[in-house]
Amino acid sequence: MARHTLLSRHIDRISARSNQLATAEQIISNARLIAVIMGALLASFFFASSPAASAVCIVVTIVVFAALVRWHNRVRQRLGRARAWMVIKRTNCARITQDWANIRQPPEFPIVSDHPFETDFDISGARSLHHLLDTTSSRQGSARLRDMLLYPLTSTDAIHARQSLLAELSPLWCDRLALNGGGAAVGERPRDTQRIVDWLESTDLTRVSGRFVALLGALCLLSALLWVLNQLGLLPPLYAFSFGAYAVLSFTKAKAAQSLWSTAMGQHDIYSALSSVFAFLEHTKTAHKPGLHAMLAPFKGDERPSRLLRKLLGVIAAGGLQANPILWMFTNVIMPWDLYHAYRLARLRDEYRQRLPGWLRVWHELEAMAALRIFAHLNPDYVQPTITEGGGLQATQIGHPLIDPDTRVCNDFRLDQTGQVVLITGSNMSGKSAFLRTLGSNLVLAQAGAVVCAQLLEVQPLRLYACIRINDSLAEGYSYFYAEVRRLRQILDALKADEAVPLFYLIDEIFKGTNNRERLQGSRAYIQALMGRHGMGLISTHDLELASIAGLLNYHFTDNISDDGLAFDYQLRPGVSPSTNALRIMAREGLPIE
Repeated sequence: MARHTLLSRHIDRISARSNQLATAEQIISNARLIAVIMGALLASFFFASSPAASAVCIVVTIVVFAALVRWHNRVRQRLGRARAWMVIKRTNCARITQDWANIRQPPEFPIVSDHPFETDFDISGARSLHHLLDTTSSRQGSARLRDMLLYPLTSTDAIHARQSLLAELSPLWCDRLALNGGGAAVGERPRDTQRIVDWLESTDLTRVSGRFVALLGALCLLSALLWVLNQLGLLPPLYAFSFGAYAVLSFTKAKAAQSLWSTAMGQHDIYSALSSVFAFLEHTKTAHKPGLHAMLAPFKGDERPSRLLRKLLGVIAAGGLQANPILWMFTNVIMPWDLYHAYRLARLRDEYRQRLPGWLRVWHELEAMAALRIFAHLNPDYVQPTITEGGGLQATQIGHPLIDPDTRVCNDFRLDQTGQVVLITGSNMSGKSAFLRTLGSNLVLAQAGAVVCAQLLEVQPLRLYACIRINDSLAEGYSYFYAEVRRLRQILDALKADEAVPLFYLIDEIFKGTNNRERLQGSRAYIQALMGRHGMGLISTHDLELASIAGLLNYHFTDNISDDGLAFDYQLRPGVSPSTNALRIMAREGLPIE
């Protein structure tokens, strides 16, 4: 828990700094109010005797108030960042101890239909691997992390490349990426960048041509000139005609002004966050980091994304003038303010349509990578797996990453070659299912490029398939047994597929949805169909008779039942389970047995 202690100390320092900034923010807020009141009183006092002195008081008050506002905004910004750091660090502390109540839930995504292992290995949902790892700010970054877990790499070179890139990311850099991204990383709603992409691709933006805007500008200048000449008595009020033409032509493009307003209201917050993220990525140093350097190449050119986004933010801010009806009306009377900025908005959207999606993909990829890197940082006792071209699987002290570290039990295990099938027997609650999930979740992490909960893991890339958590489907009209049969058929089909990468399968309580005689007969035939093929895996069962199948590797978990209750050590042992505990448990709870 050394990492947890260091983070707790860091949180204490940030908390102290946050309290200081909060106090300063309140003092400055009070100073602003005092400055206005004092300025008004002094101006009133000198107004009758010395108007000049009164004017000086007003000017000084405005200058002081403006300085206080600027100072206030800086302190507010620092206070906001300090509080965001607090959220990030506290959540990281919760990840270490698996304090699920204080680890924010990731966005909800629909379960992938017929996925080989999503529900079996607890990849998605509450208290899942995705839940534990997700430090992303955006919905799309979270989705990319989930995809890395759902579709692990099956190429040795690709896994090594991702491991190398993760090694180039420092934990501090990852936290700063989350800080600049805001959103879910600091306890707010996840950033949803899809609406930006949708806006770029939509056709609802009414376009205004440059010539049309130039014509409106010319009419404004002409109206102003005619008005001045009329005021000098040189011309009749001809400006009414030019201004009337300006008003009519502007009204024909009212939808363009409305499009500008809608964009200003709906997009400003996300573009502001993107500007901060992109500026951070642009200033990231990539010397001696070839993988990161290649990823950030789109941010290192002459046309910096943050610079281009600032132009867009300027146009969007101009559209926000409609929030002040009086100022908006006055401005649009003397110049085509809305239509000029609607014209600029359309031009900028055309420019960003090809570029922005690529920048977003890099950010979301780095968010997902940063989540994997933070996972390694928070678990220094985890190990980087060794990915080999062959040789099966060898694990030393491998444990389940979703089990509390204080109660987690680890085991050694190995499979030397494809074609091998391991049968795991043992009594109820002895740890068979948990061990299958232990292997599955760690293999997912290994092939995603992350660290694993083990002292050592050497494994070749594998295609993963599981039949552990099966649900019946009333909607589709089939029972648990039929759902299990369908999944087992999918495993067999995947095993027979012409694939270079071997299959690794995990099957819990095979055919438990039918009677003893048919279960035993079907299980024996199914296991024999698995043996010797281009894959390997583990099958758990209560049927000790299956252990006699020639060529099986047998392991078991055991238990101890006494007057004090059930006791399990969750240690994997070679051989067949020497005992069962179902009848003893029933008798102990007072149920009748023969």
